[in-house]
Amino acid sequence: MSRDDDQTWAELIDSFHAAPSDGDQPWPAAEELGPDDGLEEGVRPDDFRDASVTLGSLTERGAAPDPPVEAPASGGIDDAAAEEAANHFVPPVPAPIPRGDRIQRLAWAAVIAPPIALIIVAIMSWRPSDEIVLFAVVAFVAGFVTLVARMRGHHPNDPDDGAVI
Repeated sequence: MSRDDDQTWAELIDSFHAAPSDGDQPWPAAEELGPDDGLEEGVRPDDFRDASVTLGSLTERGAAPDPPVEAPASGGIDDAAAEEAANHFVPPVPAPIPRGDRIQRLAWAAVIAPPIALIIVAIMSWRPSDEIVLFAVVAFVAGFVTLVARMRGHHPNDPDDGAVI
């Protein structure tokens, strides 16, 4: 940085920390409110700058706060609990998980079992024969292809289009 940049930066930082003088306004003069600038009767422009405006001064102008909500006179804890229980959502019992047919179960077994078996073999530091590794890979690929091939496709007559954008 050059000397001018350092001096400009120091002046900028000093201006942030300097206290404003009495004549300075932190807003443009066009935004200054006059005594008759469309304010309600009884409201002074100073009310917006002064933190001493209280709810008491608001109620004097007619802007009363909402009345407190009272509990029902005849209701007790049991009535409130009964009302909450009546309005509480209870989801329906979910449908049972479909078991699938024999081919689908075998395909899932072919996708899950070979990787688990090969991980166990690797952990135990065993050296399986090449035929066993080939069988595991072929079983996994065949199971995966079977599951993908048997997926339900989108039918044009299906009323459920899902999330169509």
